[in-house]
Amino acid sequence: METWVSCETKFRGNIIEVRAGTARLADGYIAPREVVLHGGGVCVAALADGEALLVRQYRLAVGRTLLELPAGRLEPGEEPIARAAAELEEETGYRAGRLEHVASFFCSPGVLSERMHVYAGFDLERTAQRLDHDERVEAVRMPLDEVERGLAGGRFEDAKTIIGLRDLLMRRDRQGR
Repeated sequence: METWVSCETKFRGNIIEVRAGTARLADGYIAPREVVLHGGGVCVAALADGEALLVRQYRLAVGRTLLELPAGRLEPGEEPIARAAAELEEETGYRAGRLEHVASFFCSPGVLSERMHVYAGFDLERTAQRLDHDERVEAVRMPLDEVERGLAGGRFEDAKTIIGLRDLLMRRDRQGR
C-alpha cells in the first residue's frame, strides 16, 4: 500500500485536478507520484435495428478523429445510468428503453482516477440529437458485421468503445446471430 507523504495540487481545471508529491511505499521507500483526478464517465453500446450507434469526433488529446461510443463525463453525485441515458440521447438522437450495466473500469490507474461505466442500450426510440454547445459529433450507425471487422482490424482505438462493442458482439453471438 502507498500513502502520501506530501501532496500538492498543481492544477485545478473544469474537468481534472493534477496532484504531485511523494508517497511512502509498503517497504518504506519514498517515491515521487503524480496523479490526475477525474470524476469518471459513462458510455453506451446501443443497438438500433441491428446496428451499433457510434459517434465520430475529433479528439484534441490524440490529434485525430475517432469513432467511439456515445459517452460523457459524470458530475459529482450523478448516477452513472442516468448520465448514460442522457448522453445516448444527446449524442445520437436515440432514447434507450432499457440500459444494462456491462462493466466499470479504471482508464489508466497508474496516473488517472477516472472510472468508466459501460452500459448496453436496447429497445431504442428515435428522438432528436441535442448536442451541448461545445460538442461537434457526427452520429454514425454501423452494422454489427462491420463492427466485428473493425475490431479485428484495429479500426477502434478507444478502450471504452472496444469494451462496449465486444460486449454487443458477445450478446449477438449468444443469441445465435
